[in-house]
Amino acid sequence: MPIAPIRAPLRDGRHCVVRPFSEEDAAARLALERAIVRARHGVVKHEDELPADASAYAERLERAGLTATDSSAMCLAAEMDGGRLVGEATLLRLQPRMLRHVGVVGLGVHPEAQGLGVGRALMGRLLEWARAHRDADGGRVLRVELQVRSDNARAIALYRSLGFVLEGTRRALVRRDDGVLVDDLVMGLLLEGAHAAPDPRAAP
Repeated sequence: MPIAPIRAPLRDGRHCVVRPFSEEDAAARLALERAIVRARHGVVKHEDELPADASAYAERLERAGLTATDSSAMCLAAEMDGGRLVGEATLLRLQPRMLRHVGVVGLGVHPEAQGLGVGRALMGRLLEWARAHRDADGGRVLRVELQVRSDNARAIALYRSLGFVLEGTRRALVRRDDGVLVDDLVMGLLLEGAHAAPDPRAAP
């Protein structure tokens, strides 16, 4: 299902446009990720682990399935007036047929735009698409999941406000620049229509 651009209000009175990414956005996406990684907050990689240029970055996106046009992925950009990219959100559906109803979400907001509501605008639009989309065979996204560092309080608060719940903890997964080990949290959201079978381990 195609998704139309929208203008989303921000907390400082300005607006951002939330729209699908295009092939021409590779350089801007790389610049955005570099800015996020340089800020060293909530990330799990270093700048030298990013592709060297836009062409290599585009190739990495394609290998990851994030340029697919068959509804197996949805990638949204948030841009300010003038076209400056300030955020991105991605939903990548798992490929095995038994897991096709699961979408894994990623979110990134430019350090200079954090706290304005960019992440909420992106996530809201992404979840709208997930709830509304139907595959040709009637399949749909029923479960959305993500991972977030336990020291990223702002992101955790956003996800909780959208209905995500903590489902597990990967202890000491991330080593910060100062050497401290940080837990990684697994959070999930069940969309309307998701009904899990009873757990046989549960007490009668």
